[in-house]
Amino acid sequence: MAIPYFLQPILQKDQHIFGLFIFVLILKLNECHLPDPPVFSTVQHYPSICYLPPDSGLCKTTVSHEDIGNNNDPEQGYPLFASQASDRKRRENQLITRYYFDVATEQCYPFGAQNCGGNENRFESLVECQTRCRLTKEQP
Repeated sequence: MAIPYFLQPILQKDQHIFGLFIFVLILKLNECHLPDPPVFSTVQHYPSICYLPPDSGLCKTTVSHEDIGNNNDPEQGYPLFASQASDRKRRENQLITRYYFDVATEQCYPFGAQNCGGNENRFESLVECQTRCRLTKEQP
């Protein structure tokens, strides 16, 4: 085994010191091993419906001229008068209290919802919102 040039003066002076140096060097090299791989815990997440923004999928809020001007209801297939169109739109636009889950704060909040439109992040009660939007562990 060839001894590096910078260690030769130590070896020539005292072999015991050189042996001790090599011993300490080997101990230090053994301490410098790679760390163990990381261990990831099971990922926790909320049910997918709890991630939907509460304002997505809202219905129209005004009576359009087409509803009144054409005098027909495309959904029902019969004539629709102006007063009926505005009554229907008024019913659709009435706000009812519903609850949505906010992922950032991990809380349920009330909001005014319409009878049409919306998404699944819209619960009838605070208890239902809190029950449905709990953290669950993903199975590996």
